[in-house]
Amino acid sequence: MPALPPEAARTLQMLQHCNVEPSRLVRLVESDPGWAAEIVTEARSPLWSLRTEPEDVHEAVGLLGLRRFHQVLAAAAVGPLLRAAVPGYGLAAGELWNHSVAVAVATREILLEKGLKPSEEAFSAAILHDVGKLVLGSVLESDPESAAAAAGADPAAAVEAERRAAGIDHAEAGAALLEHWKLPYWLVTAVRSHHDAADPSFLITDLVHLADALVQDRVPPDSAARWSLPFRSLERARARSIARLDGVRTSAVAVEGR
Repeated sequence: MPALPPEAARTLQMLQHCNVEPSRLVRLVESDPGWAAEIVTEARSPLWSLRTEPEDVHEAVGLLGLRRFHQVLAAAAVGPLLRAAVPGYGLAAGELWNHSVAVAVATREILLEKGLKPSEEAFSAAILHDVGKLVLGSVLESDPESAAAAAGADPAAAVEAERRAAGIDHAEAGAALLEHWKLPYWLVTAVRSHHDAADPSFLITDLVHLADALVQDRVPPDSAARWSLPFRSLERARARSIARLDGVRTSAVAVEGR
């Protein structure tokens, strides 16, 4: 299984403790200058919509708030893994990350379209929803027929190909990976079930499921009905998601060109 950098793993594990003190969290992050710099760089991304760019970790916590800072930590920890190419799925470098960010942004836009407050938990689950592809990618590379099906446009055929090649699909593999990383149970559950809308009682999972379908422009009628979202509302949410993702990509290109 892919390994998190030690400093990222220590930080994410600290987040499992209830009522973790922000000062203690900041000290842990700042104990590794390289990791602290990654956190500050991530916090400056337009993904987080900050009007002022933080100068250090302490300022990032102050500008973001603790819950959103947790999201930044998760994005900075898994971002390098998700930005890598995944040949088994035919994904070039950056494609898996861009899709994950698009789905995360879409969770916000769907809730805003409903007049609801964005969910920090759904955003984090969306960033991680396809992390299992990192686990199965190498397996699919050795099975070209299954790899072609897994990279195709038919979700059911893709899941069948994954199970044929590896015995599990990428949702199950992602849940196993998050358990290995000792991430919270609710996050593991959301990733495991993000392709299964059979039980919409877990709203985070259902929201990620809808956002994933929206980004790929194939929203099931039953999902739209559960959220009471007409076609026009879904189109507005999708358009805003695409615009936000374009802003994130433009910013990333500008940073790389410095």
